[in-house]
Amino acid sequence: MQKVKNCPQYPDDSGWYGSLPAPHIEPALAGDIAVDALILGAGFAGLSAAHRLSELKPDWKIAVVDALPVGMASSGRNSGFMIDLPHTLDSDSYTSSATGANDLDRQIVAFNRSAITYARELVERYNIDCDWSETGKIHAAATAQGAKSHAAFKRGLDALGEAYTSLSGEQIQAVTGIDYYHSGVHTPGTVALQPVAFVRGLATHLPANVSLYENTVVNGYEWAQPHLLSTPNGQIKAQHVLLCNNGFGAMFGLYKNQLLPLLLFASMTRVMSGQEQTSLGGERQWGLVPSHPAGATIKRTADQRLVVRTGIKSGHKMRYDQTIISHMKAIHTQSYKRRFGGQLPNLEFEYSWGGLLCLSRNEGTVFGKVGRNLHAAICQNGLGVARGTASGKLLAEQVAGHDSELLRQYLQSPRPAWMPPHPISTLGVMGNIWRHESMAGAEA
Repeated sequence: MQKVKNCPQYPDDSGWYGSLPAPHIEPALAGDIAVDALILGAGFAGLSAAHRLSELKPDWKIAVVDALPVGMASSGRNSGFMIDLPHTLDSDSYTSSATGANDLDRQIVAFNRSAITYARELVERYNIDCDWSETGKIHAAATAQGAKSHAAFKRGLDALGEAYTSLSGEQIQAVTGIDYYHSGVHTPGTVALQPVAFVRGLATHLPANVSLYENTVVNGYEWAQPHLLSTPNGQIKAQHVLLCNNGFGAMFGLYKNQLLPLLLFASMTRVMSGQEQTSLGGERQWGLVPSHPAGATIKRTADQRLVVRTGIKSGHKMRYDQTIISHMKAIHTQSYKRRFGGQLPNLEFEYSWGGLLCLSRNEGTVFGKVGRNLHAAICQNGLGVARGTASGKLLAEQVAGHDSELLRQYLQSPRPAWMPPHPISTLGVMGNIWRHESMAGAEA
């Protein structure tokens, strides 16, 4: 049996998780079980797969296993955006080609929107209270220099036939309450949500033929017939295995030297008082993404907190320590002070955390069959909320033999390209990130 070297070991530090009431946590696996399908990972992809597979195979016995409580891993460590229009972390342009949109762009948009449609159906079906808000997002630039990227962005949107609204600094101030930004572009399709509340809602309403095991670390595996996976207190025999654990999928022998884990960081304030909300002004819920690749994402949440997300570190160790968090919190504090310090000088951060995402050099993804009765939906390239939700649903459909045009298209997605092994690949990517960070200036 092969050993799993790195398992999720996140501390309990996420603001999305900590700002909610303490959840009911399902017991860890205790004893041996046999199932028709094992879904590894209880995040966006895993829980979407569980709901869809149960619907298509109601007679199957299905298990979902996660090393941590639902929402404590990567599904609770993002920006809280379900994004329809794609963006990349390592590109200064918008569309896939220099001359305009191509079929791949449109397929990605359709794929992401299928995630929003499916997520909306589940939220409405189960009445999940997750601050679901179809208010879109603003691509904001703090300076005239930063705003130059908006021209390329809008050319891409025009080529795709996508709606958008150009915003002046005064119009952004009317939304946010701050006069920090020079200009922006609003796109209407993105959904803001409380990501932990969303995945907890999916977990709470799992169908009767699905069993959830939280705090269950899979520490060994043998791909056979049936597959065999070991945990500290029991073994799982599974006819099918669906790997839906994104950055940790590589720990199961897949795509060595093709997947790159990175850590991104965020901080969240305490809840604003009524007086502080009045002092800030603006709308009660909004989200800004930066025009610069190394800029800061800023949000005002439905429960009246402010979130600053910026800062990237190598994730090759698959974890971080308190020293890194202290450093990132200091960076977030400076971003906050530049934007809000004049109006809200005493609004302190209550939470600071990091989260792992998985990239590939060519934006390729691991999707579909990767072995006999072995399936995967991993490497979401920084858009895990939407891509995880959509790919988990489609993976379940492929396992169940359900066909669709969207599934056929996604099966044609490029697989991750080869990269030099660590540390060469890590140094190359981080060098590019450091270059962008040194040029970010007021956008950070």
